[in-house]
Amino acid sequence: MSLLQSNVEQFLEILRSERRDLLDRLRKTRFSTLKEGYSQAQIVPYSSYSPWIDDLAFSDLHGRILDRTMVDIYRCFELYTLAKQMRLARGDFVEVGVWRGGTAALIASAAPCKTIHLFDTFSGVAKADAAFDTLYSGGEHADADVASVERLFEEMGLRCNIRSGVFPEETLEYLPAEVCLAHIDVDTYASAKGSFLALWPVVQPNGIVVFDDYGFFGCEGVAQAVNEIASSVDNALFVYNINGHGLLIKTMN
Repeated sequence: MSLLQSNVEQFLEILRSERRDLLDRLRKTRFSTLKEGYSQAQIVPYSSYSPWIDDLAFSDLHGRILDRTMVDIYRCFELYTLAKQMRLARGDFVEVGVWRGGTAALIASAAPCKTIHLFDTFSGVAKADAAFDTLYSGGEHADADVASVERLFEEMGLRCNIRSGVFPEETLEYLPAEVCLAHIDVDTYASAKGSFLALWPVVQPNGIVVFDDYGFFGCEGVAQAVNEIASSVDNALFVYNINGHGLLIKTMN
C-alpha cells in the first residue's frame, strides 16, 4: 500500500470514528420531561436500509406533497407502503387531521382504487386540555382550508370526500361503514381518543389505525391516549415504530 493510500484509509477511518461518536452522543441526548412517565430522548436508529430512496414512484409523489405536510419522509413512506398493502382489503381509507392534504394525497395515490374520507376542523387543533396535553392549547395549524386540499387532489388526479368540522361530534355521519386504514393526526389527547373510539367499530379485521403523533415531544397527550387504548383493547396488536408512529392492527371484530 502506497503512502497516499495509507493516508486516505486513515482519513476515512477517522471520519467513520467521528461519525460513530457524533451519533452516540446524539443517542444520549435527553429532553425535558413535560409529563411524568413520558420520557423523551433523541432516537437515532442503527439501521440503514432506506427503501424510499429506490422507490421512484414514492419519491415523485413525496416531492409533490412536500410543502403540504409536516410529516417526515420516514412516516410518509410507512403510510404510502401501508396504503399500497391495503389496496385489496375490505373498506375505505380515512384520515382525521388533514391540514393541507399532503399525507392524504400520498395515501390516496398509493391505492387510487380506494375511496378516502378526510375529516378536519380546518380551524386548527381541537379539544386541547391542559390536564392531558403539554404544548398544544388549541387553534394551532389553522393555516389550511378545504379548497386548497381539493386543488391538490385535483392537480394529482385524485378524488376524496372532505368533511369540515370537529370529528366525531360534528361529522360522524359521514364515516364509511367499513374502514381498512385510518390515519389519525390530531395532536391532542381527547381528539386522538375520540377519533379512535368512533373509528374502531368500523375498522375491519386486519385493518390498521395509525396514530401520527404518538412518539413526539409535545404530543404526550396523544401518547397517553394511545397507551390507554392499547392496554384496554383486546382485539388489536399494538406496534410502536420508532419513526414516531403508533399502530393498532385489528385482529378480530
